[in-house]
Amino acid sequence: MTIGKRIAELRKKRSWTQAMLSDKMSVSQSTVTMWENGKRAVSSEDTIKLAALFGVTTDFLLGLDDLPPNAVPVTATETVQIPVYGEIQAGVVTLAEQNVIGQLDVKKDVVERYGYDNLFALKVRGESMNRKIINGHTAVFCKGIQPESGDIVAVMIDHEDATVKRYKETSIAVMFEPESWDDSFKPYIFPKIGEQDFKILGKYIYDTSENI
Repeated sequence: MTIGKRIAELRKKRSWTQAMLSDKMSVSQSTVTMWENGKRAVSSEDTIKLAALFGVTTDFLLGLDDLPPNAVPVTATETVQIPVYGEIQAGVVTLAEQNVIGQLDVKKDVVERYGYDNLFALKVRGESMNRKIINGHTAVFCKGIQPESGDIVAVMIDHEDATVKRYKETSIAVMFEPESWDDSFKPYIFPKIGEQDFKILGKYIYDTSENI
């Protein structure tokens, strides 16, 4: 089975529309359509994100493993545990050992791609990014990467409030925008000239419903 057919199969099992999957993957709906129709190749990074999103191995997604998703074995050699550093909307987040609330199993190919020391996870609370990340999910981030405009990031605002937002940069401002079905959430905006009281903690890689 081709990767496009796998994506369509897994999407339909979850009763997701192509638009819903495109939102979760931060790509256009036409990209999802072309993936599923085999008219556009899926990048290695998107393959990793799709596998994590669907809870399957990349081998299954690529059609190299014919086991059904709920029967894909996960062995110690296929996953590596990374620390979960508390809830991102529960006050100040410090990436320190004493604040670890659990461990999250991450696919080995994700660790090989980004580096073990750069990966961390945070429990996401709140609805400001619910078009992308469900309240209560655990999100995986990579530190040490300069985000590009359009990336989702974990960011500390005013040395106090940690949040997840869509990073946008223009010639005059840096913005951290919500991506919610509730339009009452407002962006944080910092002018390029003047005080910029924020610290980006890491770039979002994917999120999971796995219990911590």
